[in-house]
Amino acid sequence: MIPDPAQEKRNQDVDSDKLLPLLEERSRLKEVLRLIESKGKEVSAEVFLRVRSDYQARLDGLNREINRQARNFETTLKDYRELVEHLERAVDLGVKSLEELKVRYALGEYLEEEFETIAREKKAKIDFYRGKIKNYRANMDRLENVLTHLETS
Repeated sequence: MIPDPAQEKRNQDVDSDKLLPLLEERSRLKEVLRLIESKGKEVSAEVFLRVRSDYQARLDGLNREINRQARNFETTLKDYRELVEHLERAVDLGVKSLEELKVRYALGEYLEEEFETIAREKKAKIDFYRGKIKNYRANMDRLENVLTHLETS
């Protein structure tokens, strides 16, 4: 069964909605670490190291979670690519099947009504697969944009 791209997009929206606050928090923690470094000489080395270590641990944990999310997105993107390949093959087979049907109709193997019914069904299936491909590609573009944003953050 082909997954519903609309449902998967809603799931990704939820995931990316969770990701945005993580990225914002990461930026905030990086800024705090810069501030800590700039104030390092104003406090004792022990206090400086303890506070910096605390914030660095928070940042490390946040980076692990962001990386986990990125791996999930990469896995989903890989799955989408595979689905698109399968769907493109299905479209190609459908187009060839429709072409064969037309040849067989021209040779008299089918009556006009029978030909029209079969051709309509084949066209509907091809259109369905093309629609799925379009939706998956849109989701792929969206995931690639999120991953690019993660890499540049």
